[in-house]
Amino acid sequence: MRKIILMIFIMSVFLFTLLGAVLVFGQMIGLFALKGSWVVGLDEHLASIVYFMTSIAAFSGYLLSYFKKPKRKEGEI
Repeated sequence: MRKIILMIFIMSVFLFTLLGAVLVFGQMIGLFALKGSWVVGLDEHLASIVYFMTSIAAFSGYLLSYFKKPKRKEGEI
C-alpha cells in the first residue's frame, strides 16, 4: 500500500510542478506579448488541473506519514 501511495505522491508532485511551470511561464509570455487572452485562457483551463494535482500531492504526502518505511537489511545502500 505504501508503494502505491508513494507512486501517486511522486507522480502528482511531478505533474503539478511541470504544469505549474507551464502555467506561470505561459502567463508570463502572454503578459510580455500583450496577449491577455493567453493569460485568461491558461487560468481558465490549466489552473484547476494544477490545483487538483497539488491537493492530490498534499493528501498522498499526508497519508505517507502513516506508513512506516521498510527496514533495510545490513549491507544495503
